[in-house]
Amino acid sequence: MSDEVLTLLISEVENGDQNCIDLLCNLALRNDELGHKVEKILFDLFSGKKHGSPDIDKKINQACLVLYQTANNDIAKNNTDFKKLHIPSRLLYMAGSAENDFSKKLEIAHKILGDQIAQTEEEQVGVENLWCPARMVSSDELARATQGMTQGLSLSVNYPIGLIHPTTGENVLSAQLHEKVAQSGLSDNEVFLINTESHWIFVFFHKVAEKIKCLIFNTHHDLNQNTKQEIRAAAKIAGVSEEGDVNFIEIDLQNNVPNGCGLFCFQALQLLSATGQNDPVAVLREYSENFLRLSVEEQTLFNTETRRKIHEYSLTS
Repeated sequence: MSDEVLTLLISEVENGDQNCIDLLCNLALRNDELGHKVEKILFDLFSGKKHGSPDIDKKINQACLVLYQTANNDIAKNNTDFKKLHIPSRLLYMAGSAENDFSKKLEIAHKILGDQIAQTEEEQVGVENLWCPARMVSSDELARATQGMTQGLSLSVNYPIGLIHPTTGENVLSAQLHEKVAQSGLSDNEVFLINTESHWIFVFFHKVAEKIKCLIFNTHHDLNQNTKQEIRAAAKIAGVSEEGDVNFIEIDLQNNVPNGCGLFCFQALQLLSATGQNDPVAVLREYSENFLRLSVEEQTLFNTETRRKIHEYSLTS
């Protein structure tokens, strides 16, 4: 297929033409460069990364579901042309989001998740709630998404951790900072995604005129004083010398984004990656104020689309 024809097809898909959507979904089954390229374009439209007509995501996932049903009938179930609908692919994830039959939805979720087990019960991604708009994003999902998003950027992104060890009571953030400082020192922009008892917060150590500062972005209820003290203690190990250089931004953004703390951590990282040398405190405050001005529908759409964008990094094709 020529680039010109593909461009024309994509344009028609963006406008919601169902025949062209069906054609591209069939092309996306191919296990070659064209197939992977088309599959990615479809997922970008499905997740809102690329703009299309209203309800474009529903048209795409319904087309994927039809393909999945075909791939699992008695005639086609052993056909290797449908391989992508039997592995954790973008096509399979989109098909699963359209399936309304609970048992069949579980079947698809099993193919996507396999035997993944989360570190804590609260962040377990169960097969019954993979597409749930109110589930907590797991540490593995966040790790894959944040590492994938920041490749090649001047940000050091650490694997998501709990603030306090559940059995020893140790401050895990302090321990990790102590180890990093001793081994290689902190980078100028050091990111930690921290779980504080079933809630993700964004912790950012950054240099301003050779002075290390710490920013905490918390998008739900204010953190309790014990948690804040543990973070301040960790900040001292990182080299933050004055209490005023530990800045808490605490604004509840989750009324229409239930259990969306991980989504806002992902968004914060995306914003700071894009804004470079701008003041991170000002950037996140402005973002929070603007988010609260969005309508309920717009905030709900953010919840849906950001969950899709994050989980995409956990898919194999």
